[in-house]
Amino acid sequence: MAYTNTDFVASELHTTTSFSNTTIPSEDDVNRWIGEADAKIDNDYGRSFGVTSYTSTMDYTGDDRIQLKHAPIVSVTSFLYSTSKLGSTGYGLTNTATEDTDYAVYTDAGEVLILTQNFQPKSGPKMFEITYTAGYATTPKTVQMLSTKLVAKRVIDSIMEQNLNENNTGKSVSVGSISIVKSSNLGINQYKMLQTDISKLEDDLSKGFGIYRYDSY
Repeated sequence: MAYTNTDFVASELHTTTSFSNTTIPSEDDVNRWIGEADAKIDNDYGRSFGVTSYTSTMDYTGDDRIQLKHAPIVSVTSFLYSTSKLGSTGYGLTNTATEDTDYAVYTDAGEVLILTQNFQPKSGPKMFEITYTAGYATTPKTVQMLSTKLVAKRVIDSIMEQNLNENNTGKSVSVGSISIVKSSNLGINQYKMLQTDISKLEDDLSKGFGIYRYDSY
């Protein structure tokens, strides 16, 4: 799931012309840059802000609450357990626990609560196998804005570089209604504001602004 799209990038650039195969940069270029910007965000923050599936085989110590590694949880798709301990002939993760009967899920916290009044599994190593999806079914606005602005900046940078290569330095660089001219304070200020916005959004994400815990260990 991409964190932004070409329409959001065009809107950020205040252009009424949609990207296409005949624009410079082309729609394919912008979509590729979106993928690269999203990968950069994931790499910088060590997490994916999309929805990812995980399978975790874990020990059970008898605690009521199980902390899953990734949060927020979108859904638990499978909870398997063994009625016999590891190493015994009857061991096998073949029994299925039922949500809201045997366990409850706290999505934001990334926790599974064992409902011991109905479900009393044996403790021991590798007694549970939980398959779940975690992340964000809808991209957090902070992430969406950061991806959009990163790509918008790259669009402007690519046009500026093209003008430089074509010896058009000192002339106007226009993307939609945005115009960056060497002698134009308005255009330069718009571009500086874009850079400032990117830095602030990156700082907000680093502080966990509006983002729940995603990786607990």
